[in-house]
Amino acid sequence: MCPPLHYEPAPGEDASAVMAEWRSLYRLLRDELDVQVDLLEPRPDMPKLVLAASGGFVWNDTFIASRPRDVSRWPESEAWANFFMVRGYAMPELPEGCSLDGERDLVVADGTPFAGYRSDEDRMIHHAVSAILGREVQSLRLSDTWDGPLDTCLCPLGDGSALFHPDAFDPGARKALHDHVRRIHPVDADDAPRLGCNALVTGRNAILPEGCPGTAARLEEAGFQVHNTPLGSYARHGAGPKALVLKIAG
Repeated sequence: MCPPLHYEPAPGEDASAVMAEWRSLYRLLRDELDVQVDLLEPRPDMPKLVLAASGGFVWNDTFIASRPRDVSRWPESEAWANFFMVRGYAMPELPEGCSLDGERDLVVADGTPFAGYRSDEDRMIHHAVSAILGREVQSLRLSDTWDGPLDTCLCPLGDGSALFHPDAFDPGARKALHDHVRRIHPVDADDAPRLGCNALVTGRNAILPEGCPGTAARLEEAGFQVHNTPLGSYARHGAGPKALVLKIAG
């Protein structure tokens, strides 16, 4: 994770909530759930480092640094790459012309890597990532009516199941999910825009943004302990709990 010391609230947003909401999530993970959380040092010239899931993608001992579509954010990828390089991770480079937003675009559910796309050009990156991982990446076409990345409509639960928002995918993508994930739980049209699928799961604990009662009930029925946390300061970036964390394992 990266503290939001330089995150810029939008006009009208509560500036004091920016740090308070992030600190609440950090303390929940570290102090209540006993999760090891390493911190990347914030940088004043990179206010969006707090959106840690955009930093890259971890697969065993390999780190694939992101290549954001927004060129101005490339230095963020370099900061995360340095973080993992000094920890001994292999650092393969993506081919020129490929764009990747880390764990926001790539999600592993029930052992299968999935990647979202909207145009055939976006699928170039999926072939490149498959070659790096030595594992086929399943491409999921996102619906034209859904403007968020894959991690806002698909959430692995770590037990062979996943949350997903059906309306975010085209019919072929929905079939691929049902074919590759043993149990898949739909998130309804009320909770999905509130980032119910951007939950953060660790063991049998699921951290949800506030305001997702249907998803919370479904997770509790599945045996998870649900923790609700306020993250309204980050919602304009489509960021729920998972978007603020780059998961290394588990």
